[in-house]
Amino acid sequence: MPEPDLARRLSLLATEVDSLAKALVQAQAEQAREAERRKRADAEAEELRQELSHARRRAKAAERELARLSGSIEATAHRAKTSQRELQARLEDAEQAKKVLHHEVEQIERERRALELNLREVLGNLRNAAQEAQHARSASRSVVDEATLVPSREPDNGW
Repeated sequence: MPEPDLARRLSLLATEVDSLAKALVQAQAEQAREAERRKRADAEAEELRQELSHARRRAKAAERELARLSGSIEATAHRAKTSQRELQARLEDAEQAKKVLHHEVEQIERERRALELNLREVLGNLRNAAQEAQHARSASRSVVDEATLVPSREPDNGW
């Protein structure tokens, strides 16, 4: 294979390696962003759980108060149950968002592993190509060296 063609192929492979490396960095950055989003979603879910627990405690207190305050029984119970349903709906939404983010993180991790494998293969190919190019240069140099070892004039026979 001619050296210019080999050099061109090596250049293309190096460009592909750069592209894959950039894609890997982007995937890792996206993974970090997804992890941060998941962390925030977990924190929000915990906060919502605490709010829900607090709302449940308030609802029980309201029920005790209902025994004493017959005039406000229905209004207080309705507010507590509505608050509980809203918090439960928000908690379910947060849990669903957490599941979606987890799925996305898993998908990105699979893509990152595939990119990492591709990068290793490309780097291996580049190493092999470089070794082949080095062997080709060594072979062409030895041919040139052999050509220079041949005497340039004929030996003197004494005639």
